[in-house]
Amino acid sequence: MLLTGIACCAAARASADTGTGGAVIPVVIAPSTGGTGYGDAGTRSLVARPSALLGRVVSLRGTMPHAAHRQVILQRLDARRGWRAVARGRVRTSEHFLVSWRTDRSGTVRLRAVLAPRAAHARRRGRDRAAAASTGHRAPAAAAPVVDVTVYRPAMASFYGPGFFGRQTACGVTLMPETTGVAHRRLPCGTLVQIMYRGREIIVPVIDRGPFSNRYSWDLTQATADALGFQGGGGIGYMRAPAALAPAPA
Repeated sequence: MLLTGIACCAAARASADTGTGGAVIPVVIAPSTGGTGYGDAGTRSLVARPSALLGRVVSLRGTMPHAAHRQVILQRLDARRGWRAVARGRVRTSEHFLVSWRTDRSGTVRLRAVLAPRAAHARRRGRDRAAAASTGHRAPAAAAPVVDVTVYRPAMASFYGPGFFGRQTACGVTLMPETTGVAHRRLPCGTLVQIMYRGREIIVPVIDRGPFSNRYSWDLTQATADALGFQGGGGIGYMRAPAALAPAPA
């Protein structure tokens, strides 16, 4: 499935083809826009590119009405430790902000933007929380805008097809011009992987072994390369596809 939005988009998938070794062939869909998160309705916002490479800097922008000159904190959700601060910026007089974050892990990363409390405000909030605790009531927290960014590991890839069409791959797939998939040296046949090239993303199965050049880690079929706009050899991003997209056990 071709994606240019956040990886949370629903997967439209075709039925398994008998020539794929049981793997599900994705359906290419129209491109979508990037990621935008909104906090309090019609007010705070956070905008990010939907995908990035591991180790690269991602710029996130947004708005914080009535918060000019306040510090804004970008937080990443950690499965064990909750929300952790990863970058900081400042709201301009225009009520817009820009925060830069260097990606430090692969996968789908959830980010949110919150305002740093002023000292006096923090003390007052502490007193309010104490009072709320004594009465059993809590004041609702302001909603923070949240976005998901898919972070890929970088790798080098090539593509193949012409001269091999009509032949059977190492995974038992008959390679045709329309066959989507990738070759990898170790991943089991049928493993779904997510490939990104210049902001375009596709989820395809492993259907072959290779490549046989030490310079490359992945070999894309002609149809996969065409869907991504990939030509020749070059850098891509990759990750294992989320478990929710994997074929159901037989």
